[in-house]
Amino acid sequence: AITRLRTMGIVESKKKKGSVITSPDIVGIMSKSMNPYILDEDTLREIFELRLVLEIGMADLIFQKITQKDIDELKEIVKNEPSSSESHLFNIEHEINFHGKLYEITGNKTLKSFQKMLLPIFDYVHNSGLLKKDLPQKKFVSHKGLVDILENGSPELFRNGMRNHLENHFARLFAD
Repeated sequence: AITRLRTMGIVESKKKKGSVITSPDIVGIMSKSMNPYILDEDTLREIFELRLVLEIGMADLIFQKITQKDIDELKEIVKNEPSSSESHLFNIEHEINFHGKLYEITGNKTLKSFQKMLLPIFDYVHNSGLLKKDLPQKKFVSHKGLVDILENGSPELFRNGMRNHLENHFARLFAD
């Protein structure tokens, strides 16, 4: 039992003190089982849904922590996006760079670690066919539009913008 707890990072052995309880790295523990090739499709879809919900829910934290430097960095990230970004699915590299910066802005190390842990899952789900790809694309808020909201809007506007930004992902997840 102690070996299992040690493997999970909950207990560590210290010389002359024996086994002591630690503050476990929750994300590290989870990441050991986050291999997209061993998880079933329902679990992968649910993890992807969790990512979408987190990103909509981060609005207040982002607005509390964002600086002009962050906005400038986001503008740099989005400057090379295609002009049609309001009506097509984003390049995965653009997605990772933009959304990764949002996680970084929160200043929450656990959220950032969680996002890094989700990258292989996101990549796998994005390329696997789990998301129905034959839906007509709707117009939605681009990354540039989200930066504008961050610079001039409010947490509520950002939540709505992010919801609209991710709408095509949700539609593809729930297509029958």
